[in-house]
Amino acid sequence: MDLQLPSSDQVMDAAQATLCDTFQRDFLCCRRVGSLLWKELEHQLTLQPSFALSILQKTINHPACQKYPPSLQYRRLFLSELIKKHERTGAEPLDDLYSALAEVLNSEDTAVCYKSYCLPTGDLVTLSENVAIISEGTTGLVTWEAALFLAEWAIENNDIFNNR
Repeated sequence: MDLQLPSSDQVMDAAQATLCDTFQRDFLCCRRVGSLLWKELEHQLTLQPSFALSILQKTINHPACQKYPPSLQYRRLFLSELIKKHERTGAEPLDDLYSALAEVLNSEDTAVCYKSYCLPTGDLVTLSENVAIISEGTTGLVTWEAALFLAEWAIENNDIFNNR
C-alpha cells in the first residue's frame, strides 16, 4: 500500500495554527486592522504563500463571519491588507483572495454590523452594533471595552454569582 503524505504546502505547524487562531479571534471582534499580527503573517507567507488561504478560511469565510459579518469597511480593510502582504511574497496571485475582496466591494453597506468574541470555553458571543456614531440621541450603540472586561471577569469568577 502506497501511503500519500501531504505536501509541505498543505501541512500547518503549531506556529501557523496559533497565528490562524489569533487572526480569527482578532478579526471576529474587529480588532483594529493595524494592530493585527501582520509581521508574523508576513514571515509565514514567505515560507508558505498559500498560508493566506488558511487565514481567509479562519476570518472572512468563518461561519460566524458569514452569518454575523463585521462592518463592510472592516472586511474591506482586512482583505486589502491580507492581499498586500501576500503580494509582497512575489507568489502567484490567489484567486480566492481577490474573489473575497470583489464580493465585499460589491456588497451594500448596512446600518448594523457584528462583533464576535471568543470565550475561554471556545464559544462565541456575538454582539450587534450600529455603525452610526450618533444613534437616536445616544453616542452610538457600540461595545464598551469596560463591559468586555467585566463580562470576561464574570465568566472567570462565576462562583461569585452562583445561588444569587
